[in-house]
Amino acid sequence: MRDFAEDEPVQIGGPAGPVDDYALLEAIAIRDADALGAFYDKYSGLVFALCLRTLKDRAEAEDVLIDVFQELWDRCDRYDPSRSCPQTYLVLLARSRAIDRLRSKSVQMQSASDEAALERPSDLSNPHEQVASVEDRARVVSALQQLEPSQRQAIECSFYDGLSHAQVARRLGKPLGTVKSSIRTGLIKLRDMLRESQ
Repeated sequence: MRDFAEDEPVQIGGPAGPVDDYALLEAIAIRDADALGAFYDKYSGLVFALCLRTLKDRAEAEDVLIDVFQELWDRCDRYDPSRSCPQTYLVLLARSRAIDRLRSKSVQMQSASDEAALERPSDLSNPHEQVASVEDRARVVSALQQLEPSQRQAIECSFYDGLSHAQVARRLGKPLGTVKSSIRTGLIKLRDMLRESQ
């Protein structure tokens, strides 16, 4: 695949962020398949994780992953670098497509928790608010990755999966006191990291 790091420096306008991502999207826009491959290699893990968390189904998440990068290839002209960085655009696109897939299956879904998950995105009707929300989520995901694994697992179970501390302890096979301590310590670290990144 094409190594943009070895090319001449690319001068691209747009929000602060990794210049190579902007260069990759510009190359994708002119039908450079190697650029698409490089962008896929860099972000497919993030997109898949987001889709899997939304859809709770590996096969569905894999389908949406392919759909997202296919749409990026087919409709790269939709990206506006003045409105968001490439990563934020990709996360917003993936979130939107995962929710679309979830909605398309909603006729078969009866549980209240699934219905509530579908309603949440509509709270943000303004596209600028949606972008800001995705950027906030990206900051949280980045901060979570910097926590110790035990703290990250406990927090994800508690906040993403909606489990009580006792349920988290059972799922992780750890004492309740240890789980409570991991969540408390992890949240304090998260708060401090998010304050620093503002």
